[in-house]
Amino acid sequence: MKRQYLFFLSGTILIIAAFIFVKFLAFHELRVDASGWLFNDPMFHILPRWNCSLPIFSITYGSLILYVILERKKKLFLSKLMLAYALLLLFRMLTLSLLPLKEPELIIYLQDSFLNNLIYPGEIDSDLFFSGHTGLILVFFFLSKKWIFAILAAIIGLLLMIQRVHYSIDIIGALPFSYLIVKIVSFLVERVKSEK
Repeated sequence: MKRQYLFFLSGTILIIAAFIFVKFLAFHELRVDASGWLFNDPMFHILPRWNCSLPIFSITYGSLILYVILERKKKLFLSKLMLAYALLLLFRMLTLSLLPLKEPELIIYLQDSFLNNLIYPGEIDSDLFFSGHTGLILVFFFLSKKWIFAILAAIIGLLLMIQRVHYSIDIIGALPFSYLIVKIVSFLVERVKSEK
């Protein structure tokens, strides 16, 4: 019974967080356009500039599929994942508010049919600190303890910088927040499981 309760609770929290996040992005985009900051990223002087939309799309959703396949036999894995993603969205709203960065000047817009058509309202390019793509794959790593996800997170971070979709600080910033998110999720799930 607790398992079903946690599944529906996590799903509800994720739906609410996603709805708020979409509304927040539209507001955030206007704010950044008016008073955001540009970051002179030294990594951009080193890395080439290419369109990496296809590999970014493939690694992101491939990682999700791989996570589900590898973790499917573990109890509450979907509940933990939904709750972690909800917290990821909430933390990103906080960090985007505190560090309103403007998109890199040489950005190549990411082509992601799912995000562009279902999640993002219009053309969003200033949802920078911290990287949601990198953060999600790091969440897979911290939840599963499987190093393949750490490697994939490093690759996706590099590709995002090559496409100039994210600054290096966005990629690095995803690491501590993803770790903190998984710690919070583990604590909350244990609290729910221990309640009588």
